[in-house]
Amino acid sequence: MNNDMRRCVKCILPESYLKILFDEKGVCNYCNKYTPFTPMGEDTLVKYFEKAEKQNCQYDALVPLSGGKDSTYILYLAKKKYSLNILSYTFDNGFLSNVALQNIDSAVKKLNVDHIFYRPNQALLMKLYKAVLLVSGELCSVCGIGLKNSYCKIAADWNIPLILRGDSLVERNSYTPEDIYNIDRFKTILSDSGGITESDFRSFIGYYNKDKLIKAYKKFRGIGRIISPLYYIKKPGEEEIVNIISEELDWRAGDCDKGRCLNHKHIDCVAERFSNYIREQRFGYSRRVCQLSNLIRMGELSREQALAMLNAENPKEEPEITDIILGKLNISRNELAEAIKIKSFKY
Repeated sequence: MNNDMRRCVKCILPESYLKILFDEKGVCNYCNKYTPFTPMGEDTLVKYFEKAEKQNCQYDALVPLSGGKDSTYILYLAKKKYSLNILSYTFDNGFLSNVALQNIDSAVKKLNVDHIFYRPNQALLMKLYKAVLLVSGELCSVCGIGLKNSYCKIAADWNIPLILRGDSLVERNSYTPEDIYNIDRFKTILSDSGGITESDFRSFIGYYNKDKLIKAYKKFRGIGRIISPLYYIKKPGEEEIVNIISEELDWRAGDCDKGRCLNHKHIDCVAERFSNYIREQRFGYSRRVCQLSNLIRMGELSREQALAMLNAENPKEEPEITDIILGKLNISRNELAEAIKIKSFKY
């Protein structure tokens, strides 16, 4: 890592970070503006749950389950604490790790909940990843857009009132200048790629029955309401969550990438370090530095601990899995080098 790069003296955001400013003491504007988060209230969350239960549907809530820490904890809360009737589901993004699959299987069995996989055509999925990477320089929009559209479809088809997401405060400010989950951007990228047909696009995203979704909304006065429970309750610390789900559900961080899952984020996706590496090359910062900086502000890590984690993970270093991913996507080294040069995609 470049240890000469200027960083905030409180967190570890680098000078390359989006719209960062340092005061005379070397503190960044993100730290100076930070205020502890006030939860929206468990009472409000419970009211959503009570309203869902009164609809007498087969399931009160849908829980997208990746096998990672946050989604596993949401499933645990929904079933163990709030006693909801749950359908859990996993979007197979083509890069699910073995430890994620083990965690999914263990959680579903321990909590005795129904679970389904949504597995898009894998050849098409790799084709979409390739198109997005070569045109826009990123991968994650394919997974994010596919995830959202599939859970909306499932909620509509099963008349499920609530969708409980594992969004976490740790993810705040961890994004690039690009609005990668914008559907218009996604359409433009695919049309610019030259290798994706209208049929390809529709089979990935156009499947969902909007008429049925509208009908379900009218009948139930709102099905598929998306809620992030961790924004309503006093959230335990990251390590406390790990301890809870490890003890109760046999959740494991595994040994992904030689033990580098130091803060337990995104162990579910084997392409995470590859994606982070590309982001580091394009923008000069990775998602991990943002997450670690949030944990510092939240009082869960010291700056020294966060720097040690970042140095151990070293997002500037090309991950060992790179050649495997390039092979799956049918992308050459030269094509990757050109994708890394893309600073932003205009649409």
